[in-house]
Amino acid sequence: MPRILFVEDEEDLLSSLVAFFSREGFEVLSARGGRAALDIYSRSRFNVAVLDVMLHEGPEGPGGMDGFEVLRGLRTEGFNGPVLLLTARTLEHDKLMAFDLGADDYMTKPFSLKELLARVKVALKRAGGARSIYRYGAVEVDLDNYIVRHTDGLERLSNREQELLRYLIEHRGKVLGREELLRSIWKYNPGVTTRTVDTHILNVRKKLRDDAGAPRFIETLHGIGYKFVGEES
Repeated sequence: MPRILFVEDEEDLLSSLVAFFSREGFEVLSARGGRAALDIYSRSRFNVAVLDVMLHEGPEGPGGMDGFEVLRGLRTEGFNGPVLLLTARTLEHDKLMAFDLGADDYMTKPFSLKELLARVKVALKRAGGARSIYRYGAVEVDLDNYIVRHTDGLERLSNREQELLRYLIEHRGKVLGREELLRSIWKYNPGVTTRTVDTHILNVRKKLRDDAGAPRFIETLHGIGYKFVGEES
């Protein structure tokens, strides 16, 4: 039974979410504020989280955490599962911020409970349904555990870094443009300009200990995109 955390300050909506997902076979945890959500994570574990962005309107008052801060806190504390954000906001800036912080999906209110369920199922399937371990000489990539192991230690991947590295590995030898990566990993619309891809590629390279000048894993094609060239052992 998958366990899901809902963080929502609208009591009626929270009750609806808890009831609906319970009927659909989920074990449901809930919180009406950001601090309460992080406290739940410190005491128990869950597979996926759904956060309202506008949490500062809730019972914690004007000084409470909003959904972006809760997302940042969960990632800092080591939660690597899918996170979906709910909000009445439609500004592109908010969506870009959500994805930069490590969100997996973003839905605007009002929304259909059935559509939210479908998106949660897709996120869970994407997070846990593919091959997980790849070996490249002395380097082991363990995607299920969000780890790159080296002979002298390990590097931990964020959720978004894991998804990006998985996509690169699964498309080994194919040139992947930034817009394709934005659509496939961040679900951006075509044409959005952002340095998000480049920043995450840089972070993944560091954790693979790859040399951009003589790459063993990720090759840059300037003005075009990136290509994964690692040879499995």
